[in-house]
Amino acid sequence: MSEEMLFQKDDMEYALSDHVHEADESKYLIFRSSDILYAISTDVVMEIFTHVDVTRIPMLPDYIAGVINLRGAVVPIIDFRLMLGRYPEGEPCAIILEIEDTTIGILVDTVDRMVDISKSAILPVPPQNEHPMVNGMCTIPGGTSTVMLLDAPALIHIGE
Repeated sequence: MSEEMLFQKDDMEYALSDHVHEADESKYLIFRSSDILYAISTDVVMEIFTHVDVTRIPMLPDYIAGVINLRGAVVPIIDFRLMLGRYPEGEPCAIILEIEDTTIGILVDTVDRMVDISKSAILPVPPQNEHPMVNGMCTIPGGTSTVMLLDAPALIHIGE
């Protein structure tokens, strides 16, 4: 094998390994709700609002905060904190999500940052701590905090 061919082969292997590495990671938005860190795939995140005026609608479960008008579209808003049985702390942030062609918003305490999380770093949730909306957990890259990974479709299938 010629030296030129060897370098080409090494370059190809390097490029392929990079490609596999990138495919192994996904971007997640980290947010805090009741002092617990959660992550949701950025594939479903449309927008983030630091202030939102929610119109309350009577005779709905407590965790459904109401609706907002988002550029002419009526978007239901879920208070993620109440849905988890926690009480809201301070002024919430709203994360607008597009899940299975459905737009919803969730109210959370704070939005933290975006991170890349390797699929191999995601661990199953211990059976005694299972929650229908959490499908994994991991340590934030470069940190010591553990986050709960949200199953986004579970948010729109609440109560089914």
